[in-house]
Amino acid sequence: MNIRDYDPAMGQAFQGDVAIIPIPADIPIATIEEIAPVEGRLILQEGEVSGHHHAVDLRQRSFQAQPREVGDPLMATRDPKLKKALGGMAKQAVGAARMYRDAGVAAEMLRRGLLTRTDLAIACLVIEGAPMSVTHEEHDGIRLPAGRYLIGRQVESAGAEERVVRD
Repeated sequence: MNIRDYDPAMGQAFQGDVAIIPIPADIPIATIEEIAPVEGRLILQEGEVSGHHHAVDLRQRSFQAQPREVGDPLMATRDPKLKKALGGMAKQAVGAARMYRDAGVAAEMLRRGLLTRTDLAIACLVIEGAPMSVTHEEHDGIRLPAGRYLIGRQVESAGAEERVVRD
């Protein structure tokens, strides 16, 4: 499966039945009720149909490419200053993620007009350090940059009928 990068400036992201919505920086998240990982993964949502999970694997690492020299590809080995500055070809960046239940975040986002309802909110996901990916067995992954996200369910509607999307 592919992993696509998510830009919070573009609005919401979706993966199957899960919505990922940036939380404004000035809305506090209560950290009293933390959701514990299961076998090294934060489970954002478990699929009712397939039993698959939308999850963040806490053991993942991000690799960030180092700047490359322009011109001669052997230049880095010839120029001691450049060789020292580049070090290795890539360095490993470590990300961290935590999830919290805080109904107050969704209520405040509703009050500000950022949500139309609060009953679909699941939890608040906080990513620090490096980007981390949300994965699922049947969908492309989404790499989220460090930030704060409201995780919620999606609904489908056809006229007056409405139902929660099930994955």
